[in-house]
Amino acid sequence: MTHNGLMIAGILLLAVGTYLIRFTGFRMGNRLTMSETARSMLSDAATVLLLSVAATSALYEGTHFAGLARVAGVLFAVFLAWRKVPLIFIIVGAACMTAILRYVGVS
Repeated sequence: MTHNGLMIAGILLLAVGTYLIRFTGFRMGNRLTMSETARSMLSDAATVLLLSVAATSALYEGTHFAGLARVAGVLFAVFLAWRKVPLIFIIVGAACMTAILRYVGVS
């Protein structure tokens, strides 16, 4: 199998696995009893996973550091989210902050 074939096979395998997990959760959701502690831990685990993916993509471009401009843009987005600014303004504000910093020479 070529490199592209392996990549497509991996994507298909992940898609099928994701669908099966979601389908199983839908079918078993009411039959499976979990304590409040377990529910809380699952919720926290999902939050930690999303936060780690966001932090990794904010700090790295491939295997290299993404640069201070991107980090400043992400921190500006976090600040705007903390101030409860609407999402569209957070996205545009972070993009503008990053673009301005890159324009003035901050990489």
